[in-house]
Amino acid sequence: NSVKVVMGFVELAAAFKFLSNVDLVWGWQTVSRPLVLAAWIAIAIVAGFYLLGKIQLPHDSPIERLGVPRMLMATVFLGVAFYLLTGLFGSPLGELDAWLPPAQANEIGQTRGGAAEQFKWHETYEEAVQKAKVENKPVFLNFTGVTCTNCRWMEKNMFPDPAVKNELNKFVLAELYTDREDTPAHQQLDEKNGQLQAEKFGSVALPLYAIVDANGNKLAQFGGLTRDKQEFISFLQRGANRFQ
Repeated sequence: NSVKVVMGFVELAAAFKFLSNVDLVWGWQTVSRPLVLAAWIAIAIVAGFYLLGKIQLPHDSPIERLGVPRMLMATVFLGVAFYLLTGLFGSPLGELDAWLPPAQANEIGQTRGGAAEQFKWHETYEEAVQKAKVENKPVFLNFTGVTCTNCRWMEKNMFPDPAVKNELNKFVLAELYTDREDTPAHQQLDEKNGQLQAEKFGSVALPLYAIVDANGNKLAQFGGLTRDKQEFISFLQRGANRFQ
């Protein structure tokens, strides 16, 4: 019964993640990063106290003594709660940040998250291509989504890396969302971006990164998440070299 209860806490925490995805897609702006963090902290604390026997449910048997596994799991849950608390007050949470809604400018110790925080991104393919013709640069296309965890990881951990950022500055940048439904304009634009991704690059998976010239000719393509900085830099350099 204790295992079922603890798994219930975990599922409840996961529900907040999926609820935040719905909020992002529809643009409700109600399930914020602090709200999800606060919910996860509360769930972790309750789960920790439950494992320590401080909270009992109707179907639980009396706990005569605490075993080592139960104490270790309680320590893990309480430690997670403390770690999440630091994020609530502005500290970065590393890998976990990709699972959270983007930070907003009015939140404690935060600035707005996402790729736009570090770079100047064009919102449409056509706008980026026209800019590339004027500046005689290749175009870096970032096909992304508001619910894409791997996209957030790349934007928060790979793009800001100094070596990667130096390479990205050689391109005209376009951030092309494919899953927003908050407004008719966004929905129409994102459907167009998704169609472009599928027809021109043969994939609808996110994230997908592509490099094209000012005429739309594909120079290089990279799909998915990578934690290998050099692999991503090689892709960027390959596209830039083909443009030259």
